Amino acid sequence: MASKNRLTVNLSDQEFSALVDLAERAKVSKAWLGRKAISELLERAQRDEQQLPLPLAGVKRGKRNENVG
Repeated sequence: MASKNRLTVNLSDQEFSALVDLAERAKVSKAWLGRKAISELLERAQRDEQQLPLPLAGVKRGKRNENVG
């Protein structure tokens, strides 16, 4: 698979450390783990198997609309 899109995420120190540990144990890259997690999330969302715990309806320009929900 040729990747042509890049995504940047910010992780806490604890999340990053856990990701590094998992990648080393599984002998895969951090990028591979990220792609796998996103792929699985999208598959579950497509099958309506997951309710995202995010206030997406109240998000506008990166800020949560406090009048929603």
